[in-house]
Amino acid sequence: MSSFTHYANLRQLLAEMEHDLQISALTEIDKKVISTLVLLKGDKDQPVHLDDIRNHGLTQSIPSPTLYRSFQTLIKNGFIKKVGSVRSGLYHIVAKDV
Repeated sequence: MSSFTHYANLRQLLAEMEHDLQISALTEIDKKVISTLVLLKGDKDQPVHLDDIRNHGLTQSIPSPTLYRSFQTLIKNGFIKKVGSVRSGLYHIVAKDV
């Protein structure tokens, strides 16, 4: 099997998973933000700080205004929530039943 065949199979699997998780309509940036939150929180059920999200490899190249728009989209659609005060910079992934 060629590398492109492996890549194509992974893309197909990812598309199916995104459909099952009901995130296929989100932008790639929104998906990166969700993935970063999940990776940073690990097994802990604790919020993640904005600075940690901003500095993560998946999201570090995203301009701040675009990152903030993504947070608003994800909050509006019930995927994440802001924790604490307006200036806390803490975000939490919301478990969705699918």
